[in-house]
Amino acid sequence: MMQVPDISSMFDATLLAQAAGPPRSPLVPTWLAVTAATITLIGLMIHMRFLMTADIPPSRKRIRTVNGWLMLAAIPLLAYAFGFASPSQARLFGLVWAGSVGLIGIIVMLAMLDILNNWRLHRRASRALRDDLNAMRSQHRGGVTTSEIHGPQS
Repeated sequence: MMQVPDISSMFDATLLAQAAGPPRSPLVPTWLAVTAATITLIGLMIHMRFLMTADIPPSRKRIRTVNGWLMLAAIPLLAYAFGFASPSQARLFGLVWAGSVGLIGIIVMLAMLDILNNWRLHRRASRALRDDLNAMRSQHRGGVTTSEIHGPQS
């Protein structure tokens, strides 16, 4: 008959004691969370600065600016969640992570709104291009030359 090994002898008592309670340290080292957040914030601020001067439709600029401001709020909150809050502080840990996930959800929804807005802008531009092409075709059938439509070529 096969003998079953004693499970309690397989584990050290100190390991079991450590695993019994929530960890007392944050999920990642604090220096890593702060460094990653700082680099991301700088990159995002540069992106937003270029966005302000970009030649893009106003609706696209508004959506992306709001999304940028939300990301500027979410990055420090995520850095705190990863690098400072520890699971041993259950209430704070849960609150910080709930806020982080909520902000990320709003950011993703705004990104989806940006996609829908881009589709709308594309349809409008395609429609205008199609109307221009049809107008040029009808003018050409009527005997109007391309130089009369666009002016003399230099």
